[in-house]
Amino acid sequence: MKNLMKFAAALVMFASVATYANDNDFNVTVKEGAGKAISFTMNDTKDVHVSLFAQDGTGIFEEAIKNKEGKVSRTYDLNALPAGTYFLETETTTKVARYQIAVEGAKAVVSEDVTEINKPVVLTKDGIVTVSILNNATPVKIKLYDDNNEEVYNETFDGATVTKRFDMSRSIAKNFTLVMIYNDRQFVETVATR
Repeated sequence: MKNLMKFAAALVMFASVATYANDNDFNVTVKEGAGKAISFTMNDTKDVHVSLFAQDGTGIFEEAIKNKEGKVSRTYDLNALPAGTYFLETETTTKVARYQIAVEGAKAVVSEDVTEINKPVVLTKDGIVTVSILNNATPVKIKLYDDNNEEVYNETFDGATVTKRFDMSRSIAKNFTLVMIYNDRQFVETVATR
């Protein structure tokens, strides 16, 4: 009876730890006993773009995943890859996350450090365009182009959070293209002002 109580307590503790571990938005692990296989899980997302690429930027694999349930799980076999450094990157509507993977001999090692970049939020209402960028202390460059691809705005902000409003209500142009550059990334969005 005492052993049964210990087992039940251990099982409850394991279930709590497993539940806690699965609460992450994005989790990448090496699949145990599978050599160079890695698994990733994303919670609370319905659309995700997954890329695997080499250190020099060469694309190896790309997949767009749509899921109605809001949870995505995949396992990728990296056995065909030579030794080297690779990156698994996921992009959702709100952020980009990148894990570094070292393939060494017969195993893959996933770095504990993950790079996450919040994507810009662009809202348009009554001719006012608001750009909000949650940043991690890197400079932010915002450029704005009109219908004729003429640059009408260009400013670089120091790091931290950036919020910029543009009043387009009296503009002749119907559409503008915003280019937002930070964290070695470029985000482009076209907005209609009418």
